[in-house]
Amino acid sequence: MKTMTFNFSHPFLGNAILYMPGKQLIPSKVFSLDSKESNIVEIPLNDCKAGKWMITLNWELNSRMFIYQQEFEIN
Repeated sequence: MKTMTFNFSHPFLGNAILYMPGKQLIPSKVFSLDSKESNIVEIPLNDCKAGKWMITLNWELNSRMFIYQQEFEIN
């Protein structure tokens, strides 16, 4: 199984949104994620087509909102 893994310095409770920039016909994928007691978040990529993708992670910690974005490519 192909996954994208993130290791946080704290437990993660939030969302991940995957989309292909510039590809209006390819639907985005949204995941609700809870790392529970772990600091590791894994996002499955098996259903993603080859090409460039953008991931956006958003979460709240200590009453503050955070957003992280990263572009990546699937071969």
